[in-house]
Amino acid sequence: MNSHINRHKKKSNSNNQPTKVEEQVASTISVEKSNVKIALLPIDELKPHELGSPIYLELLKQEIIRDGVLKYPIIADEKTHVILDGMHRWLVLKSLGCKLIPVILVNALDNSNVRVGRRRIHRYIDDLHEHMNEEQVISAGRSGRLMKPRSTRHFFSFSRFQRVNYPISELNKDTTQDISKYLAKMDAEECKQAIEEWLDEITEELEFLTKRKEEVEREKEEFLSRIKCLNCNLLNP
Repeated sequence: MNSHINRHKKKSNSNNQPTKVEEQVASTISVEKSNVKIALLPIDELKPHELGSPIYLELLKQEIIRDGVLKYPIIADEKTHVILDGMHRWLVLKSLGCKLIPVILVNALDNSNVRVGRRRIHRYIDDLHEHMNEEQVISAGRSGRLMKPRSTRHFFSFSRFQRVNYPISELNKDTTQDISKYLAKMDAEECKQAIEEWLDEITEELEFLTKRKEEVEREKEEFLSRIKCLNCNLLNP
């Protein structure tokens, strides 16, 4: 296994109950990877701030069951354990009966490197008409008054794709949990619309990046042109 999470070896007792080592795993399992702290926490300590989408949950659940691993940890506020990124990964593991989950912990409220928007493109530009802040996110998670599915997009100074490939079988699987209260009520047509909206959002970001790439390439060409026009004596005195 190519897991980047250091952990104590665990042994279960004859009744298949968690040992003291397993119960203390949250405080003993952590690693610093690319200046990111990844911990293994009890799954019920995490709090969502928005509802999940049934269609996206099913897509992700099929992938995780097929692969047998959780590829990426979720990201949560270190003080409140409100989930910032990875709501559906959390839901999948709960539905499978996992008791533990890998988590990247960040200080959401006092960290200028943690930003939140409503669309993917808000990583690059601000939209005052769709303003969102971390206080709203944390409040929703702590109160249980969950926002609509995909209400927020979080942006970090590090890559969200800190791959851990953590085997599901090692996350203390037990009885499956009912997660219906965390899911939005969506019929088939609404699920189709949700997929279209996700694709539109990705397309919007790609179009922005393509335009930005063209601008930077043009800037580079203009700069090279100026260099060619320089008096050679300036470069070779």
